[in-house]
Amino acid sequence: MDKRLARREFFARIRSLTLEERAGYSALVCEFLKQDQAFLDAGFVFSFLSLPGEPDLSPLVSAFPEKRWAFSRVTSEGTLAFHEMSDPSEALPGDHGIREPDLAKHREVGPLDADYFLVPGVGFDPVSHARLGRGRGHYDRYLSLARERTVPATLVGVAFSTQFLTIEPEPHDIPMDRVISELGWS
Repeated sequence: MDKRLARREFFARIRSLTLEERAGYSALVCEFLKQDQAFLDAGFVFSFLSLPGEPDLSPLVSAFPEKRWAFSRVTSEGTLAFHEMSDPSEALPGDHGIREPDLAKHREVGPLDADYFLVPGVGFDPVSHARLGRGRGHYDRYLSLARERTVPATLVGVAFSTQFLTIEPEPHDIPMDRVISELGWS
């Protein structure tokens, strides 16, 4: 599998969705997550601030204010970090205009703190739960650390169903426990 070509194909598929479709599909993803017992039991959820082609999970934060939430950012060293933040609207534009937690207000938390990860991706395999990221390995490196917990955090890939394709994982790739889309769980 040529991952560069696969990424191009996935990005084209995502761009083919209208804004209304993306919003509707995001709402469906949130509804499925609201019914997931592992999500409901999780005290500390690590998530992401969505890019335009990713499902928007921000309604979950206001629906579950009793949970602790952390959101990702890429550091200047090129690693992934998560910062505790209870309101996604407090995010600031970071590098390349990508929203990220305000470092002055939101403390960094470690991978062993997470009970539940909501993980974005460019593509997912709905059978093997393999994930195709943006090609820099940020999530794979971070999630490998999260797997060192005594009770590993639940890893959930979040996508639109148009991002599903057979993916051949590499040895360093961290598979998801499950994948959620507007069609439900896989």
